[in-house]
Amino acid sequence: MAKKSTASVRKSTRSTSQHSGQPAPWTFPKNSLEDAIRIPKAIEDKNGGHPMKADMLCRAVGFHKPSDWRFKDLLRSANMYGLVNGTGATATVSIEPIGQDVVAPGDPTQRQNALLRAFRSVEDFRKVDDHYGKKRIPEDEYFLNSLVREFSIPRDRANAFADVFRTNLSFLRTFNVQTETVVDSNSSRPLAHIDSTQPTTAKENRVREFLDTCFVMMPFGGWFDRYYQEIYVPAIKEAGLEPIRADELFSTGSVMEQIWDQISNAKVLIADLTDKNPNVFYELGLSHAARKPVVFTAARVDDVPFDLRHLRVIVYEVREPEWAPKLRKSVTEYLRTTLKDPAKSIPHPFRHFADPDDDRELANGNQDDWDDR
Repeated sequence: MAKKSTASVRKSTRSTSQHSGQPAPWTFPKNSLEDAIRIPKAIEDKNGGHPMKADMLCRAVGFHKPSDWRFKDLLRSANMYGLVNGTGATATVSIEPIGQDVVAPGDPTQRQNALLRAFRSVEDFRKVDDHYGKKRIPEDEYFLNSLVREFSIPRDRANAFADVFRTNLSFLRTFNVQTETVVDSNSSRPLAHIDSTQPTTAKENRVREFLDTCFVMMPFGGWFDRYYQEIYVPAIKEAGLEPIRADELFSTGSVMEQIWDQISNAKVLIADLTDKNPNVFYELGLSHAARKPVVFTAARVDDVPFDLRHLRVIVYEVREPEWAPKLRKSVTEYLRTTLKDPAKSIPHPFRHFADPDDDRELANGNQDDWDDR
């Protein structure tokens, strides 16, 4: 008896699901690899790498209930990448070897290899990656058509696949992990941040080292670029975090969506309030709304709003001798202190602000939701 092709099996499964009224199971993760890593990292950080019950794990990654569909999606994605084992609201979740190598590697190479293995653990991603081998992904319309025709990705899920696939490629590139597929880089940055009165310093290309990020909100251009590269970057790395600034975002799409993603994913943030840059203050408001701890720096205390001066603020004076090494040391110390007690770097009204979505049940059952088997 001839063996059916994978595409034929998928089409048959999808057809059966449609006739039974049930959606076909997803064959790729709904979440990016970077998001899915939150699961094994929480197990490593909160429970010393030992297995965790889903009800404890969901709180460790920021949800209230293990039945929250967003948590279930995230947990299923981590399973599909091979990072952990165990799905569903009642599961006991343990870290797999790949996940251990990602969150607690013995050296950078071990993490790089594990990230690539996790990405290629998803059969659909591996097949698409192999198919394009060293070629650029075509424009959206052609890529989506290829996903449907060549790889049997359902038409209504092709956009989701393309978004997660591209996001994963960009994430892997930051760790200098080489995949088969070539991804375009978009280095454009929000011009409103740039101080056009000052010469621009060339941006340094860095290889990412840490999983936890520190998003830096500050003006661009001139001396600010030098401050970032020569003071903030090494200070943040010394604290064990990966520095990211808005002009280092390379993925396509809405700038504000990318900034919001970085704010949401950051472990801690830095806001340089010098000159009261309006974009910095806007991003700061988003950070507080997201209940994120922020360390403030400013060249003048008058640039710090009075209502925020009770929080962690570093005031530096560029006319003082040795101000740069002093600022660098202070940034590292403040970040380490903030990581130990993040609540003290969040304005009080936001510390217990309830997210109305956290307790929201999916009213329509989410037709694309996976079962827990």
